[in-house]
Amino acid sequence: MSDKKTRAPHGKIRITINEDETHRTLWKAKASPRHLVLMSLAALILLGVFFWFVIAYTPLRTLIPGYPDARSRKAAIENALRIDSLETSISRWYLYAEDLRRVLSGEPSMGIDSITRIAARPVPAGVAAQDSLLRAEVVSEEQFALRSSKSSSGIDGQHFFTPLSGVVSFRYDRITHPYIDVTAPANSPVKAVLDGTVISASYSEYDGYSLILQHADNIISVYRHCDRLLCRAGDRPAAGSAVAFMGSGDGHLHFELWYAGEPVNPETYINF
Repeated sequence: MSDKKTRAPHGKIRITINEDETHRTLWKAKASPRHLVLMSLAALILLGVFFWFVIAYTPLRTLIPGYPDARSRKAAIENALRIDSLETSISRWYLYAEDLRRVLSGEPSMGIDSITRIAARPVPAGVAAQDSLLRAEVVSEEQFALRSSKSSSGIDGQHFFTPLSGVVSFRYDRITHPYIDVTAPANSPVKAVLDGTVISASYSEYDGYSLILQHADNIISVYRHCDRLLCRAGDRPAAGSAVAFMGSGDGHLHFELWYAGEPVNPETYINF
């Protein structure tokens, strides 16, 4: 008898909702304890799925601490594009420097196949660290206005002609932009800054028509983004003579000045 009284009931559970004053039954349901547990679990799962959809597909997800909003994602994408553009510019600069070294040393200029192989070559380990040290050294020299003995003689005594009468739209930076851009009216003549010899006259989709002139005292001048050339390799234009023409559109002259194998600021020696 005692065992039957203390044994837990296994029957169904009735849930009833009655009106307080009349005690009239408004709603009632019967369920076993197992069914109640299953229904509770199902309700929790549905509630969790509902909140997941609300957070994942509505602006409420931006209220989560650390979740990036639309402005942050846009800024991240723009920064990624800028980094990619900067890497591309650096690669082009390295290729151009290598090609210029070959021309100055009398070696043949790199063809498109060679450029493609060099561009696809992986960067060796340690190059990034060496590049950082070099940049720090350059910045230190620029900060204290140090100049090597090579650039203190030879180039200082030259009388340079202005290559293009216009406005400098992008100034020289020894690390990121070792040349200047000069904007001028359409069809303006481009002039040789010194007496020299044309060692390269070429065309590419990126640079347009380009000229490289070798001058005395180990000085080189480079003219890019021209529309039409008036000289070819081997010609000896005089200082101040026209060597090319700018285009009819809103173009600019990419002008470089090199001394003893190093780029220098053209505005230090030429009045624009």
